[in-house]
Formats: sequence, structure tokens, C-alpha cells
Amino acid sequence: MAPSLRRRGPLGVLITVTALLAAACNGNTQSGDVKVGFITALTGPVAFAGQTFAHGTELAVDQLNQEGYLGSGRKIELVKKEGAETPARAVEQAKQLAGDQSVVGTICCILSPTAGAVKPITTAAKMPLDIYGATDLGLEKPPYVVRTTTMPQDANKSLAQKVAQQVRPASVAYAVTQDNSGWVSQLKSFQEGFAGTGVRDLGTVNTLAAQTDFSGAAGQLMAKNPAAVVVACLQQSSISLIKALRSRGYNGLIVASEAIGSPGAYKAAGGALAGIPFPVYFFAGKADAQGQKFAQTYKAKYGTDPDDYAAQGYIAAYTMATAIKNAGKDVTRASVTKALSSLKQLDGTIYGTVGFQNGQLHAPESIVHITWTKDGRQTEWTPSGAGKS
Repeated sequence: MAPSLRRRGPLGVLITVTALLAAACNGNTQSGDVKVGFITALTGPVAFAGQTFAHGTELAVDQLNQEGYLGSGRKIELVKKEGAETPARAVEQAKQLAGDQSVVGTICCILSPTAGAVKPITTAAKMPLDIYGATDLGLEKPPYVVRTTTMPQDANKSLAQKVAQQVRPASVAYAVTQDNSGWVSQLKSFQEGFAGTGVRDLGTVNTLAAQTDFSGAAGQLMAKNPAAVVVACLQQSSISLIKALRSRGYNGLIVASEAIGSPGAYKAAGGALAGIPFPVYFFAGKADAQGQKFAQTYKAKYGTDPDDYAAQGYIAAYTMATAIKNAGKDVTRASVTKALSSLKQLDGTIYGTVGFQNGQLHAPESIVHITWTKDGRQTEWTPSGAGKS
């Protein structure tokens, strides 16, 4: 390089250096590492889930780099920023990533309010954002915002229909985190599943995201004397409310969301989650070859089976890597945005074949209804008649 530059003379050197700087400022990556922002949630209100989201994302990047997935000697480098899943902090981290032009895309967001706060920042910077956890409807907005979250609404509705048809509880009451729009949307999907089935709706008890004492909410639910209770709340809230219901002697059927699916959630609940059905899109016991490979590698590295959140982290990184691979020789925010928003279908994922519609991933064929056993294993849920009257 040096002899060539000397032959060009001072003007040639200036032009060359200026061109290289311009390419760097535009996030142009023709070889080497490709930087992807990753706003984590290893602390804060959803740290249990945040840990498994992070594990799945990091595992995918490690595997893809080892396989040379991007080709041309390129590898993905995750630029991690801790957002604690609070909107204000995540926004500050998003601003830092947006200001670094070498970052060609970002993965973020478990909670809908956080995603809603971050996406205007990334969109203004014309940096593609892959939302991997937030469940409020309409958060995806191509070309700059896609969502690889396996949306729980369809899964919740299918579980409610199964409970209504096979368990046939006489009545149901609901609990929801009312100040989180994603959870309000999930509540509605459970209600839609029970609608028209003959199961009587006894009403809803509202809880708050910052709430820590759920004895009152448990009392309100039990006062309704429901045959079944649906818990559509944040992870820690779900754990606390379920424990409060069990400690008060509630023996009816409790139905929950994917929020209770992580090993950390089971450990925190002290076994209170055993027998409670919840829907997931990834279950190692029914996964195909690619899913089995993911599950085996995950367990070897982290010591537990991957949960639904780990799978969502994995598919987010895999999707972003595919967009980078498809972006062509010059990997920039613009080329990755175009490739990411152009995805219509991905084959051979841990969910099997998935499709994209208007920037939203769909994998309806992979829904499984599972539960925790008393000894802390996950197994496919089979209705046993609990909740009948």
C-alpha cells in the first residue's frame, strides 16, 4: 500500500484518504466486520427475558460467523448497549448507535413502549431496526422498521380456543398489565379465543407495570369465582400474580402467555408455574433439524433448553445477517434497509419456513401449547379437565 501511495503523489494520497473517510462515514463495509447495534435488557424489569433474548442473539451471531455465513471474510460484530428496557435509556443508546455510521442496523426491544420510543430515532437516522420482542400491533413500519417477533396474539387465541373446546371451563376472568399496550393487545387475543365458545366472561382485573404487590389483584380475581384465570401480564407480574393466586388457594385452571416460558421465570416462581399452559412458537421437543441444532448448541453453551425468547433473539440475528448477506458488495445502512424490507420468505430457519408481510414475520405452523412440569421441565400441554365445573 505505501509504495503505491508514494507513486501517486500528495494529491493522490489526499484523494485516496478522502475517499476512504467518506466510505467510513457512510457506513460502507466491503470486507471485515459488519457492525450491528444490539440494545440489550440484561437489567431492569424484564431481565429474566432479556438474558435469554441476548443468549439467542449472541449464539446466532457466533454460529453464523463460524460458518462464514456472510462470505468474503465478513463477520458480524454486535455493538452492545444496555437499555434496561426503559424507554428513556433505550432512546439514549439508540442515539449513540445512530450517530455511529459504521453501525448498519440495530436489534432491539422487548417491550412495546420501548420499541415505540426507539423506532423514531433509528428511522430518522435511516438505520434499519429489527424489533424482536415487542408485541403491540403496528410497530413494524417498512422499510426502516421490521419485526421478527413471533407475535403472540395468534398463539394466545389458539390456546384459548383449545382450552374452551377441550377443558370447557364454565367461566373465565382476566388479569392484564393495563399501562402496556402490548399486553392489552395480548389480553384481547385471549378474549377473542374464548368469544362465542360459551365460556362466561367475568371481567378483567387491571394491574400496572410498576406494581410489586399482587395480593389485592389475586383477591379480586378469586372474588369473581372463575373456573379459569388468564394472566396477560409482564413476566415478573405474571410470576407474582400466579404465586399470589396459588398461595390463596386458587385451584382452578390458570392460562398464561409465553412470558412464563423462561427457565429464570420458573426458578423465580418456585414451581408455581407447573401445569399452567402457555403458547410458544419454538419448542425443542417438536423442532425440525435446524431447530434441534439450535437447541443442542444452546443447551451446551448455557446449560438450559432455549425458550421462546431465546428463539426470537436467534431469528432476529439470523434475519439481520441474511439482509447483510443480501445487501451485496457494499454493505451500508441503505443497502441493508433495502434487503431487510425486501424479505418475503426465509427457508430452513429454526421455525421452519417463515414469511414476511409488510415487515412482520409470520410462523403460524410452529405454534405449540406447552407447560412446566413439577421438576422444571417443559412438555407439551394436554388438557386434563382442570377448570371444569
